Order: sequence, then structure tokens, then C-alpha cells
Amino acid sequence: MKCNSKKSGFTLAEVLITLGLIGVISAMTIPTLAYNYRGKVLEQQFRAVYSELKEIGSMINYDKGDVGTFAYNCVYGGTKIKCGAQDQNGNNVYTGTARWASEVMMHLAGGNSYGDYVDYSSGIGNKLKEIYKNGGGPQGPFRFYPRTYAGVICDNGGIWLDSKGRIWTFNGENQFICVDINGPAAPNRINIDTFIFKPLTAKEVAIWVADDPEPDKNVNNYSGQIVPCNMEEIYQKGSSNKTPQGQGYKKGSGSAVDSCPFNEPIENIAPAGKNASGRDVDRSNNYWNDYINYK
Repeated sequence: MKCNSKKSGFTLAEVLITLGLIGVISAMTIPTLAYNYRGKVLEQQFRAVYSELKEIGSMINYDKGDVGTFAYNCVYGGTKIKCGAQDQNGNNVYTGTARWASEVMMHLAGGNSYGDYVDYSSGIGNKLKEIYKNGGGPQGPFRFYPRTYAGVICDNGGIWLDSKGRIWTFNGENQFICVDINGPAAPNRINIDTFIFKPLTAKEVAIWVADDPEPDKNVNNYSGQIVPCNMEEIYQKGSSNKTPQGQGYKKGSGSAVDSCPFNEPIENIAPAGKNASGRDVDRSNNYWNDYINYK
């Protein structure tokens, strides 16, 4: 009787070829997976920040009146307006923009001023640069305008941190709230991990958000709210354009509020252009997946 003892298996060449193919596939897919994951993380961090600020706006509406009007009075209302941190005698601890900053940060877990940079109206850019450097991240977002702009929009009211490591700054002229949603970590780019939010009055919501044709008549149908704005567009126009508070409200006013709101739907807020790979993208592309490495 014959016994067939021939063994089956892979030759060394076949094994090497298979390993090579696996390596090629991994090299092609792993960076894409990591890239998409980073984009998804940033998207969720933005959603979390937006949700928290919307809730803060609703709380202020309920407790202290229209959030847009309250924010304006908080900055410009003088010592008689009680907002932000107060001492044991009920006196305001801060003044001006720092008072509005304090009001916002009181509602955020671990919200605290960064050292003595609360009332500073100058030098915030250099201090931010130091924070980003010490945090091991690339230089801060005020140097990351996609073209040539170098400046800080939220340049008064101090620098604030929360328990999640997010960096908050403020602007008194428009009551802007600026936040780096992942602290000093990369990419530190405008409208990608660094955003501007603005408190709107009920009337501003009627005009800029709802497109109500009769905002004066229907203003009571709306509530003030905090909305995100197009930080890149504000840089282009210049951040000194104040909200037309008491000067008449209209779209196209030339004020910073023309750049708000900016996020509906959240996934499609990217400006048209080319991503890091040189591919043309538009508002139909997912913002973070396509722009995380935007240059």
C-alpha cells in the first residue's frame, strides 16, 4: 500500500509577498483611519462646547434676562450691573470684559483665570504663545490665519482655563467668547479647533438666525442665544466692527454679527477651497475630516 506523505504549506516567497501586501494596505489605510478619528474627536469636542454655551445662554435668559442684552450690559453697564464673580458683600470682582468672562466661566466646570491675566487688555497674544509652547503644542491660533494675518480677536478680558483644559479668551466690543476646544494640542487652526461664539439678543436672533421679515413685531417669539461665528471671516473684516447695539439692526450692517451664526449643519461649515492634499472641497464635505490639515 502506498502512503502519500506530501505536506502542504506556504513557501517563504509566498509568506514574504503576503506580508508585503499587508504592509502596503496598512500604510494606505491606517493614516486615513487616524485622520478620520482625529476629525471625529474635534467634531465631538466642538459639539460639547456648543452644547454647554447654548445651555449657559438659556440659563442666563431664565435667570437674568435676554442673554445678548445682559452680556452687553455686563461689559458696558458700569458698577451697578451685577454680573460675574462677586465678593462676600455682593460687589463685582472684575470690571468690563473680564466681568462678562467671569460670568461665562462661572458656569463651566473648573473655570478659572490664568494667573494674573484677568484684566489685561494687552499682551494676551504673547501670554497665549507661552501657554501653547509650554503645553507642547504648535504656536497658538492667533498665528494660524490661513493667509498672513497675525493678531488676537479676543484680546481683552483675560485668559481662562477649565477642567477640560480648554483655553478661553474674550472680546468686549462684541462680547465674543473665543475657545480652543482642545487646549494647546494641534492643529490650533481657526474654525477647526479654535472658535468664536457670540451672545445674540432676541431681536438679533429674529433677524440673523430666523430671517423674520418683521422682527420688531415678532421679537417676543424669540429668545436670545449664544451662537458660533465664522472666525476666519471676522479676521478678514476686522474684529473691531461692533454689534449695532441701539443703532438699528439689519443684515449687512458691516458689524461682526454678520458672521454669525455659522454652523448649520455643523458638518458643512467649511469654507470652499483646497484641503491639505490639494483636493477641492466645498460645504458638502465634512468640515473636520477635510480641513484638519488645511493649510
